[in-house]
Amino acid sequence: METGSVFELMGATGSFVLCVSAVPQIIKTYRLKCAEGLSGTYLTVLTAGLSLIMVYSVYTGDRIFIFGNAISLLLTIIMAGLWYKYGDRHKRKMIHDDLQSS
Repeated sequence: METGSVFELMGATGSFVLCVSAVPQIIKTYRLKCAEGLSGTYLTVLTAGLSLIMVYSVYTGDRIFIFGNAISLLLTIIMAGLWYKYGDRHKRKMIHDDLQSS
């Protein structure tokens, strides 16, 4: 196998692993309807970093990184949406609603 092909395979595999790494957290957050432990700052910084890498990937035309970064960015945005929906504000609203109904 040619050296370039080995590195392309490693890049594709790494991109796949990074993409898949967010899936368990997304599933857990969605099932539990709870984003406790997720940091909004982390998600914001990660989204910014992935966006910058996406711009660079498009500039260089590297299809492996364009695809991998696009999927990672999408999954991070989904995770941020779940954090927003099920984060502390959601919990406080549920407590407030419970107190109102009592």
